[in-house]
Amino acid sequence: MAAAYKKLPSRVLMVVFGSAVMGLSIDLLVTAGFGLDPLSLFQAGLSRVFGITLGRASQLLMVSIMAVLLMLDRKRVGLGSVLNSVLVGYFVNLFARWLPMAGFQSLWVRCGVVAAGFLLMGFGIGTYIAARLGEAGVDALMVYFAEKCKLPMRRVRPGLDVFLALTGFLMGGSLGWATLASMAVNGYVIQLTVDMWQACAIARQTTKSQ
Repeated sequence: MAAAYKKLPSRVLMVVFGSAVMGLSIDLLVTAGFGLDPLSLFQAGLSRVFGITLGRASQLLMVSIMAVLLMLDRKRVGLGSVLNSVLVGYFVNLFARWLPMAGFQSLWVRCGVVAAGFLLMGFGIGTYIAARLGEAGVDALMVYFAEKCKLPMRRVRPGLDVFLALTGFLMGGSLGWATLASMAVNGYVIQLTVDMWQACAIARQTTKSQ
């Protein structure tokens, strides 16, 4: 998979934007109260075990997995890995200040919020991965196993999500129907987003060459 865009500033912007969308999606899922996506559920479990904020737990997990990846496959680690590892937790804490602490009262509003949450999660992950500046955390493992096993990301992600959800639940995270819904669609949204950025880049290059 080639980089969607070649210029470094554009690719860095994609990583920052994708990380911000991921941070917002985590806060939306927390606020909706129907359960978290598998990755956020695992991070919430870490937060409870270590007594730290959700944003700090996100950073801890990202950095820990990045250290493992340095031993498994150094090419998976790059500028995007570092930026995403730090920025997702930062944006989680930032957006948490703006969202209602008590959550939304209307059931339909909460359903809309949770749907937006896990769709934005997949879109954010796919966006920063498409920049090809390196992946962070579970996303790096997903791409690593997808390439090693020669499988599309939409087929690899569910297995990782099941592991994250079960482990996070055992650590005290909030498991709900939104978790199961996220496990069903997350990989597909990530794959579609990466493909979308690739298609946009190809269309842009084609237009320039004409």
